[in-house]
Parts: sequence; structure tokens; C-alpha cells
Amino acid sequence: MAAWLALGTADADVAAKAAAGLGLWLSCAAAAWFWWRRMPMGHLAWDGGQWLLDCGAPGPGPVQGRPHVHLDLQGCLLLSVRPLRGRPSWLWLERRSDPVQWAALRRAVYSPARSKAPDPAEATDAAPPALDGGMTTKT
Repeated sequence: MAAWLALGTADADVAAKAAAGLGLWLSCAAAAWFWWRRMPMGHLAWDGGQWLLDCGAPGPGPVQGRPHVHLDLQGCLLLSVRPLRGRPSWLWLERRSDPVQWAALRRAVYSPARSKAPDPAEATDAAPPALDGGMTTKT
């Protein structure tokens, strides 16, 4: 491309458009590379109550709300998460990083979180369901 521009063309307008296109492409490629290099590396985990993002800092940090899926390619996910402090982080998740847990991660990302996990002790102490139109029977 550079040789073609250096040797000249019959139409200067075509050369100017080609040079502008090449410059735009190089700018977009540089911006994409810079953005890709700044993406955090670490682990996104669900502990049953909240999402945690571990990027190698002194301990995993909780995330506000749930991750937002922006692109789902079945084997890859592009997510954004908002830590409690700081600006949102963009995450590119790939199945090959943990193929065994991939399906569980995708289910967790798309499932709404419960406000409170059920307490097993409360479930066993609950009254039996009412029978006969709402009246309990004694035996």
C-alpha cells in the first residue's frame, strides 16, 4: 500500500482516500489493541450472595449488582461489571479458561440473584401445608 502511494497513481483523489482509509484503520487497530491490553485479568466468581471480581489486588472486590452481558457468542462472553469503587470494568470471558464450569457461569450470569438465600433452619421449622381448604387436620 505504501509503495503504491509513494509511486503515485493516476488519480490523486483515490490516493488521498486510500491514505485516509489506511490512517483510520491504523488508528482503530491501535485503539483496539490499547483497550484489549488494559482489560483486567482475573476471576469472576459468584459466592451465593454476591459477585466477586479478583484481579490480583489484595483480595477480591465485590461487584455492584450483577454483570451485564453485552455480547454472547456461546463460547465467549463480553460483560461489564461495576465494582463498589471505581469505574466499570469490561471482561472478556472464554470457555477455554474453565470448560468444566462454563455452563454454570453462563447460567449464573443470566439468572436473577435472590435478595436473600433461603435458610435451611427456617425451612425445617415451617408449619405443614394446610389441607382441606385451608383447615389443618388432627390425627
